[in-house]
Amino acid sequence: MAANEDKPQFPRLLLCEGPEDQAFFGRLIANRNLPGFHIWNAGGNRNFLGALRAFEIERPRTLRQCSRILVVGDNDESPVGNFNSVREQLDKYFGAGRSPQTKRSRTTGNPSLAILMIPWDDRHGHLESLCVEAAHWADRTIGSETDHFMARLLADRWSESRRGKAWLRSNLAARCQSDPFIPLGRSFNDALHHRLIPTEHASFKQIADFLVSFAS
Repeated sequence: MAANEDKPQFPRLLLCEGPEDQAFFGRLIANRNLPGFHIWNAGGNRNFLGALRAFEIERPRTLRQCSRILVVGDNDESPVGNFNSVREQLDKYFGAGRSPQTKRSRTTGNPSLAILMIPWDDRHGHLESLCVEAAHWADRTIGSETDHFMARLLADRWSESRRGKAWLRSNLAARCQSDPFIPLGRSFNDALHHRLIPTEHASFKQIADFLVSFAS
């Protein structure tokens, strides 16, 4: 099926920030045999409203069929501000007061809405931060050396978001011999690189469990 084909398969939409998040959730769902979602990326935390409008234009049948819509945003360094930004955009699209009041809560009505913030709830960071533990586990030797490298750079003085991006980029550059600049999304989309960030790792369990509970 083409990526933009308007062919409903299941009544759930997952709207995330970017193509890397889209690749991650696609791999996580496939690897763990989770309930299916239509996965659409917005191109940034401030673009969910526009992405919903674009999805409505490109795949109206699919959107009408979706009884549950999950929006996934990054906390970065502003968990409260970024969560409120997502809420405001949902209220503009679905109507005032329709957005979830709290993270991971599901609204009543059709469609039912929920917001998942990553790495998780009020923890600062983003997809890269979420992936650090799994990448460290996949190669403990290089993971430890990456820790030492970051310590030498005094990275503990950096923001958590910057530290997470720098740690993961340094680690992937050291481990991926074929392409030290490997895009994060490719590590999930390309079977040759699935070992870099194994989505079966326990650090992703709470995300997977939430997807199951939201879908049920």
